[in-house]
Amino acid sequence: MLLSLAWADNADVVSRAYSGTGALKTDFTRTGVRTKAGAIADLSNSITRYFRNNFSDGPRQDAYDLFLGVYLPSATAMSSLLFIDRRPIMIQSIPYVLCGAILLELAAFVLPRTTDGSLLSMRIFVLFWLFVAFWATNFIMKHGKLYVNWPRLGIPSFAVQGYNEELSSARKDLIIGKWIGSSDNARERGSSIGSSRLIHLEEGKKRIE
Repeated sequence: MLLSLAWADNADVVSRAYSGTGALKTDFTRTGVRTKAGAIADLSNSITRYFRNNFSDGPRQDAYDLFLGVYLPSATAMSSLLFIDRRPIMIQSIPYVLCGAILLELAAFVLPRTTDGSLLSMRIFVLFWLFVAFWATNFIMKHGKLYVNWPRLGIPSFAVQGYNEELSSARKDLIIGKWIGSSDNARERGSSIGSSRLIHLEEGKKRIE
């Protein structure tokens, strides 16, 4: 029993280090019985891992690369521009548009209405922001690679390629595509993200060698 508890505690510590949550199925490890509470905890951990791994994992990976010596900072190669978000402004604004649309939808149902307010105008208001919310959600899901928090010091080559492809695809959007920029600019932005980071990574590798 003591060994099982120690094993589960160790699994939680290791799992928090690389995924940000405790380990899965530790209820079975600790007690030998799979419980409903354990299944719910695993569901919560899995959802948390999804969001953290996609939207906040870049700095964690950068920290590991620095700590393990995969990347060594150089006074000549390091630049503050490395950490600037180079995505087009329209791409960056979509999550804020989604949050604003949801907030206005909630306000339309929660806030008190004036007696002289038009029911038709209220319906148009609600439908409009509902459409905006659905469109923004669909855009983020369709072009998810544009919103992944990649590591800044050693971004994988496949991430650069995926970024370029998604940005070219987003340019074809009927609503905001014409404001994102030309396909050449998209490739330049994507290549600048990848090249600047890969240059710093190569510099670190040379110093290790």
